Amino acid sequence: MPYLPEKLYAELRRLSMFREQLIEDRIRSLNRLHREMKIYFPEYKDALGNFDGVFSLLLLKAAPFPEDLLLLGTDGIRQIWHDAKLRGRGYSRADEILRYARESVGLKNGANASRMALKWFVERIIDLDEQLAEIEDQLNQKCMEIPYTENILEISGIGSNTLSGILAEMGDISQFDDVKEIQKMSGLGLVACSSGKHKGKTKISHRRRKRLRYWL
Repeated sequence: MPYLPEKLYAELRRLSMFREQLIEDRIRSLNRLHREMKIYFPEYKDALGNFDGVFSLLLLKAAPFPEDLLLLGTDGIRQIWHDAKLRGRGYSRADEILRYARESVGLKNGANASRMALKWFVERIIDLDEQLAEIEDQLNQKCMEIPYTENILEISGIGSNTLSGILAEMGDISQFDDVKEIQKMSGLGLVACSSGKHKGKTKISHRRRKRLRYWL
């Protein structure tokens, strides 16, 4: 029978859907940002390392292209790192970033318009990261209201985000009488592709809730 979540599980389902939408929006903005950087600063991945990290995003917002980085200089790059109160090896990479900027083979024409678009993409990604953190915090809080969540978290490999994804898609576990029902609901039940004398391979069905299958 179709399962419609109620009360707490309905809240989990909606929050999980919002999280997926925000993740899709973030990926879309990040892909657009990648496109602009490949044109005007093709060495950006080697220069910045963790491209969508906090420091990289803040640096791209202030100085996205080689000529901007050269104007900012070593002290300017380190100041951004210092103002963001970040820790790690990024503070010492300022000289290396500038070396890539000096040797860049990126295009120059159209950079002003691209710079404006790139700043918008970066701001959008930063906003989405804040919204995602807020939604994930709410998801984790609601999950802890369910008595058996602590038992699930004891399973190796399952963290709070995975737990919230499973419960949002599965709903109340007590509705199932057997593990095979969960397998069917998630499309993980085994089916044999055979007909007559032909014996095909046994594989999972891939039917019903693909998001539950993803989290499991």
